[in-house]
Amino acid sequence: MEPVVLKVVGSHVVGMLFVYMYFIIALFLSARWVGNSGVKYKFETLILAFYLMTGNLNDLLTFAIPGVSFFEIQPDRFIFFMFLFFLVRRFYFSNEPFEVKVSWRIPWFVIMLICYLLFKMISLGSHPGSILFPELIIKSLHVINALVIIFSLRIMFSPELIEIFGKALLVGAIVTCLVSFVQIGIDPMFARTGDIRIAFGEVYRVNGIFNAEYFNSYYLIIASTWALTKYEDGFKKLGLVLMYSIGIFLTFHRMSWLLFFLVLAIYFLVLAKPQMDKLLLAGMGGVIVLLVLFLIFQREIVNSTLVKERVTETVDSRFGYYDMVFDNIGDKPILGYGNHDNEVYYYSMLHITRMRERATGAAGGIHSGYLSAMFYYGIPAFMFFTLFVLSTIIYFAKLYLKTSKPIFSITFVLAFVYGIANITNTLLFAEFLGLFLAIFLGLGLGARYYDKEKEEGTTPEQEQVFQQYKNVV
Repeated sequence: MEPVVLKVVGSHVVGMLFVYMYFIIALFLSARWVGNSGVKYKFETLILAFYLMTGNLNDLLTFAIPGVSFFEIQPDRFIFFMFLFFLVRRFYFSNEPFEVKVSWRIPWFVIMLICYLLFKMISLGSHPGSILFPELIIKSLHVINALVIIFSLRIMFSPELIEIFGKALLVGAIVTCLVSFVQIGIDPMFARTGDIRIAFGEVYRVNGIFNAEYFNSYYLIIASTWALTKYEDGFKKLGLVLMYSIGIFLTFHRMSWLLFFLVLAIYFLVLAKPQMDKLLLAGMGGVIVLLVLFLIFQREIVNSTLVKERVTETVDSRFGYYDMVFDNIGDKPILGYGNHDNEVYYYSMLHITRMRERATGAAGGIHSGYLSAMFYYGIPAFMFFTLFVLSTIIYFAKLYLKTSKPIFSITFVLAFVYGIANITNTLLFAEFLGLFLAIFLGLGLGARYYDKEKEEGTTPEQEQVFQQYKNVV
């Protein structure tokens, strides 16, 4: 992993003071929320709240182990070791013996994720010049980390965890919006740690506190869903969602616009259980307003730089990537090609892009999580990853329709966003959104069995918070 640094203009590091001040504020808020709560596992909760609140800016906290040049402690790896230690401590050194409840079930999406991991590891270790076992574990660590997080949060779950992580999400979304406003209106390099992409003309897409504009928008989509489902106060809800909507628009990421529209449609048509006559009236009113604005400003809209340079941009190169996968997977259908260090990937990408850094895998990629899983690890891995996404969406959709608990609606929307986003981006579990999903999958599973475990008998601590459950979750 290349070192993450803030963008430098001349000799000036843009936004350095803001970033480290925000780290201090995020740590203070996390500590205050955890300290005022009754959560049992305070250190783990504090670290996760800080992680959720700081986005990809926390990559700046990466550090190397002295004498070990090939392995850095990145935030996601720190979380992995933290939860691995938590599980060891919980199983072997806790005063309270760990008991497997009768009501516990391993859901299908966890089984599919385990199968995907196994095929990935077999693929990585089966090709000529295969990597050694330690490196194989490192290259598979993101998926292992997701499973460790899911299981750990399943054990740690309490209603107060949801409240703390919800606050962290909303605060992080407000901050990434404010950073986005500065990036679009004052300085496009402000607190920017990742991609620098043109939206249109001389306007850059905004990354906020993330390293790419689509992570910024996906985070805001989830925060919007949280605000819509958790707040009864109409003005607070409207204010937050309006701010987040502007942040999503300023990313100029077409898939995010489409996803946000779909999420709003799902919310208003299904999750909010609205009165259909009011919904129809609001929808017709919105369409009429849009038509009037288009008719008035038709010439300006059609001839604008945004429409010419962003909305009409083609995606022919991505179809070239997809054709490359389908043209070559027949030669290695079971275990794929292992990685991008092979002649098929190199010459195909060189032919498609005419760019050596893309051909070597130093930049870019296949631009689809599903097809990346197929090309690198084989058709079975592709099937298991696809089934993982579909079974997750179905699992939490059913839970929400059955119980109407907001935690299930949030996890369902997050899984839906993750599934759609992987159509045109290779996210898998190596990026922020993958860990974000794993955190809420663990919370969702914890919430799923909370009532049943109450019936089986709980600890006195659980007894005290159980009565809060229905109002909080």
